[in-house]
Parts: sequence; C-alpha cells; structure tokens
Amino acid sequence: MRWSTRQRIEFIETRLYWEGKISRKDLTGYFDISIPQATKDIKTYMEIAPANIQYDGRAKQYIAPAGFVPVLISPDSEAYLKQLFSSDAEKNDFFCGSIPPFYNVPCIQRQISPLVLKYVLRNIREQSAIYIEYQSMGGPGRRWITPHAIGFDGFRLHTRAFCHKNRVYKDFKLGRILDTGKTKSHSMDHAYDFEWFNEITFIIEPHPGLTDEQRKGIEIDYGMTNGRLEFEVKAAFVLCMQNILRLDEGHNKRDPQKQQIVLVNEEEIGSQCRMLKKMSAKKIEETVP
Repeated sequence: MRWSTRQRIEFIETRLYWEGKISRKDLTGYFDISIPQATKDIKTYMEIAPANIQYDGRAKQYIAPAGFVPVLISPDSEAYLKQLFSSDAEKNDFFCGSIPPFYNVPCIQRQISPLVLKYVLRNIREQSAIYIEYQSMGGPGRRWITPHAIGFDGFRLHTRAFCHKNRVYKDFKLGRILDTGKTKSHSMDHAYDFEWFNEITFIIEPHPGLTDEQRKGIEIDYGMTNGRLEFEVKAAFVLCMQNILRLDEGHNKRDPQKQQIVLVNEEEIGSQCRMLKKMSAKKIEETVP
C-alpha cells in the first residue's frame, strides 16, 4: 500500500475510534481528494476490517459498531492531546476529528539565538571544542567547551558539554551563551560522561501522610502499580526531574495535601549520582590532557 493511501486508511480508523463516525466529506476535506477516491478508500478499509465499520443510511455516514477494535492504529491518549494542542481550529486540521473546546497554558520559552544553536549543533557533528561567552549566575565569562548532546527539561534547552575550565561534564543553557568564537579540534571520548550514558531508577509513592482514599487517587493519577511507580531518568537529568516533581531534599516532610508524592529511593539515587561523577572525574583525569 502506498504511503498516501495508508495515511488515509489510518485516518478512517482514527476517526472511527475517536469520533465513532466517518464520512466521505471528512476525507475530501482533510486530504483534498475527490469523492470517488474517498469512496474507494472507505471500501478498502471495509475489506481490511469489515467488523469495524457499517453504513448508517439515516445519518449518511459510516459508524463504528459495538465491539470496534483498531487493527491499524494503536490509540494513544498522549499522542491525541499533543495533536489537539497543536491544531488550528480555523483550519480544522485535527487528524482525530472535531476539536473540543480547550485551553493550553502558555509555555514561557527561554530565548535562544538561532546562530548560537546552529553553531553548537555544527560543533557537535564535527566533535570540536568551541570558545563561548557564557552568562552564569555569577556573571559573564569565557571558556572552552566540547558539546556532545542537546538536552531539554521541559522548560530549558541546554547543551551537554565537557567544560575545559572545570574539567567536568556540565549543562550549559543555550539561552545564556552570549557569543561564540573560535573552534579547535578536540578528540574527546564522550563515553566518559557517565551521567549522560547511564540511567537512574526513580521510585515514587503517594505521601504516607495521605488517607487510603487519597492514596488511591494519587495511584490512579500516576498510573502506579501496587502503590508505586518506577521509571528511568538519565543521571544528568536527576536534579531536573526532582525539581519538576518537587522531590527535592526534605520534600517528604511537607504537607501531604500539597506534596502528594514522595521519592522512596532518594538516598540510593544520590549515591549512584555521586558514584558516576567520581567515575567520570577519574577517567578524565587519567586520559584528558
């Protein structure tokens, strides 16, 4: 099946799943195709999944009968919502169907110069060191860094780089790079950035100060199994994740109504992060001139 045809067939199943209905007008309006082509596409889907579609003569459209089971798509709530929040109601470009009333809280993005981003990306590709002027909290300063990756914590974009000044791997916020200068070749083995290439397991549970009913609500919110949730985070992002979930030091002593979740293995995470930092520092000391 051609890619364009496959996309239209998946569109039919997507609309049947989320809207419970599909018409030829939906296809012609979204894909700018002819009515005969729309009819042909619906017929193709009927051949693929005959139990998933039936014609409603009164409404003059096709509907999803009881027992509808997708055969081409894997419905995903997160994917649906991402598409919804990026859709334009006036253009009616929502793949999944009609656009419900919604509001997306503005995301205040940090300003990043496209020239800085392009420069950093180029030197990641070329595995070069770059001389930058960086605005830290203590004021502006110049240093050499060797970037090897881009990171995003949901709010800020940064480059993961070896800092020649401090001889450690650090995160440099792209918005704070004021200027870029000369470059030089720097054959750095970034496998020594153990915090970037190793993941740490987070284990969270409802705050022990909550009632059983309150705990049950939190378990549902976070999709917990047997009262806890385990997930992996790059060691370099541990602090970011703790800040996002408000799991910083002393969080388990806060008001349970406000804190709601606690980090079960906080000490273990701290120990693993310190170990990875020491391993990285040792390798750099042994091999980096």
